This record gives sequence, C-alpha cells and structure tokens, in this order.
Amino acid sequence: MHDHALPLSSYLSYLLYQTEQHRRAMAADLLAKHGLSFAKWVAMISLRRFGDLSMTRLAKLSATDRTTLTRSIDGLIADGLVAREASARDRRIVVIRLTDAGRTLLDRIRGEIRPLNQEVCAQLTTEEQATMTLYLQKMLGGLIVEPEWKQDVIAFSAPAPPETA
Repeated sequence: MHDHALPLSSYLSYLLYQTEQHRRAMAADLLAKHGLSFAKWVAMISLRRFGDLSMTRLAKLSATDRTTLTRSIDGLIADGLVAREASARDRRIVVIRLTDAGRTLLDRIRGEIRPLNQEVCAQLTTEEQATMTLYLQKMLGGLIVEPEWKQDVIAFSAPAPPETA
C-alpha cells in the first residue's frame, strides 16, 4: 500500500471526490450539447428509473437539495421534458413525471453517456468493477440514515421495469 500524507480513509474520500468531479465535468460537457445541466439530467434519470415522484422523494433519490431541484424542474417543465401534475392516487399530492419528449432525449443521451462511463472504468477489470461496486454500496449504505430511502438509492442501477427502460 502507498504511503500518503492523509489517513487512508481521508485519501479514499479524496480519490472518490476527484473521480466523480472529473466524470461529472466530462458528463456536463456532453449534457450541455443537449441543453441539460448535470442536475437536470440526474432528475430526469431518476424519474425514468422510479416513475412519477413527489419533489421530496425526487430530492432524496437524486441526492439533490430542494432549491437546486426546484430550479431544475422549473427549467425542465419550460423545455417540455417533464410535467408537474396531481398524483393519480392522491389528488392533493403533486408529482413530477417525464414527458415523451423527455424520454426521447434520455434515449438519445444514453448512447453517448455509456462510453463515458466505460472510459471511467477502463482501467478496472470486470471483477474489480464488481468488487468496487460492492464496496461503494456498503459505503453509501452507511451514509444514508433513512431506511426507507436506502435500498432505492443503492439499487438505482438495477434494471428498470420494461416500460421505463
């Protein structure tokens, strides 16, 4: 193991932060070509994965603060990519849903973002990726204190139901 000025857990946090910041910058450049910010894209992929969501649930599942999320959703509504409407189950609850235009845009982006994600993991074998995934799930699970959100957030990469894939 390498000798670092930081304790290993701090160095690991630093590496995680740097990795995600560089990946996010690359993704942001790609998303900007489609008129999206990273925050808007995260909201949209959360809606694709989980279906219609209240703002509270969308904020939790996308790990986005409410102010940023509200601005993002307002912009997505203005662009016709999502809609705000009363819940079919409880008319008092407002939910956000993807529009057909939003789904079409996400389908277009999917083909462009996959190579970027593959590039991020290119130095890892398939086995190393699986091991790292397990470790990151454990770390993330330790950070999420609300048990009702934990499994949904960790399982985000599970295959979406066919109608939303």
